[in-house]
Amino acid sequence: MNFDMQRFSQEFECDFQGSSGTLISGAKLKELVYKLPLVENDGLTMYVKPQSNRNYVCTVDVSRGKGLDYHAFQIIDVTEMPYVQVCVYRDNMITPLDYAEIVHRATKSYNNATTLVEINDIGGQVADSLHEDFEVETLLYTESAGRSGKRISTGAGKSVDRGVRTTKSVKAIGCNMLKLMIEANQLIINDFNTIEELSTFSRKANSYEAENGRNDDLVMGLVLFGWLSDQQFFKEFTDINTLSQLRERNDDQMMNDLTPFGFYDDGTELEDDGWETTQPTVGNWMNF
Repeated sequence: MNFDMQRFSQEFECDFQGSSGTLISGAKLKELVYKLPLVENDGLTMYVKPQSNRNYVCTVDVSRGKGLDYHAFQIIDVTEMPYVQVCVYRDNMITPLDYAEIVHRATKSYNNATTLVEINDIGGQVADSLHEDFEVETLLYTESAGRSGKRISTGAGKSVDRGVRTTKSVKAIGCNMLKLMIEANQLIINDFNTIEELSTFSRKANSYEAENGRNDDLVMGLVLFGWLSDQQFFKEFTDINTLSQLRERNDDQMMNDLTPFGFYDDGTELEDDGWETTQPTVGNWMNF
């Protein structure tokens, strides 16, 4: 099966954790454990209280608020790796302008969290409201980077967007980074609804999306975070090169998995059988 462990588990172990082709492997989905929230009120769920000496990022996914897709945002503690999901919001009835007020209040309580808004549909209304009505100074801007897609901008220039458009390249990078972080245990997911959405966030053609009848609004917030974590701005803001750190941890894990057998010298000299030097005897060679 071309070393596809998920397919092997389904075919030979009758293990169907996660749908076929999920972004996150079935084995990792099985390991994810949700945490009981500290606060849960009107769509807002808090898992870790704000701390004055921590850095936070908020990624905002916007819907039309008509009982269909959800408005959803994620607040992530990015002070150090592993990053931690500390607060989420999900509601599909609130208007975009009221949603902007909730985003503002939540990000303000989390040390004026740096905020990235998805503006593909009506997200521009939320981003504009945060900027004009609430004067949020930590709102992120993006600009075109040619073949590289989008990048975080200083906010100057005519072609600058207040927020980010989720293009194919943005989503591809975001999905890849999200997969790497979760499967390397470098992004801690505490929310039950997020884990549930991850279990049905599956491949479709050359991308990933929610399966029929399911939602992916919380996951898309994490995809935006994945993309942001690979930006030069993020590396300067947190002093963390996420991709480099993941590679180092993967290399360390690989070396640990390939620990060689050891040799044990009991101090006994071998009898003279043609060897010119004393040789160690092999013993206790399975050092686990």
